[in-house]
Amino acid sequence: MASVILTRMRGATMAFLRKLDTIHKKILAVFNGTGSLWIFVLMAVIVVDVGGRVFLNSPLQGTPEIVSNSIIAITFLQIPYVMLRKQHVRSTILYDRLGQKGRDVIDVLVSAIGIVLFILLIVSSWDHFIQAVQIGEFEGEGALRVPTAPVRFLLILGSVFMILEYIFNILRIVCKLDKHEIEAEEAVEL
Repeated sequence: MASVILTRMRGATMAFLRKLDTIHKKILAVFNGTGSLWIFVLMAVIVVDVGGRVFLNSPLQGTPEIVSNSIIAITFLQIPYVMLRKQHVRSTILYDRLGQKGRDVIDVLVSAIGIVLFILLIVSSWDHFIQAVQIGEFEGEGALRVPTAPVRFLLILGSVFMILEYIFNILRIVCKLDKHEIEAEEAVEL
């Protein structure tokens, strides 16, 4: 009787974690799409700036400030999605020679280190974000002043979602959250 209850509780917990993972993946896809759209807009700003500089001898005001802040924002919007898709650059000399369990151990270890690093990034960025909000910090002078608080917020938000992605990565490995992994294991057991 107790084992039946535990099995049902485990099943309900796994279903809940899979649902959270699905929602998380959708949010990361939205962040990635937003970052991609932002890249397109940034490209247009740069083209207008260069065209104005070359043909009209009048560059677009504030382009350097827009670009420098945008690069940070785009990076932290898209980096969790890159992690989800496992498209980060990595050296696989040792990794490819290991069995599945060895690769899982490395992936869990790397995820744990990533969690610590992004927590440290949030801790070190938080005061700067609060200060930017309180004093209304801007970058640039003259015609265009770009507020820094939104970019500082996106850095923190992206870091939070990186931590969540690392946690889900560990759960996907340890609890076999991905359905195709469970189906593959069941096929091997048969």
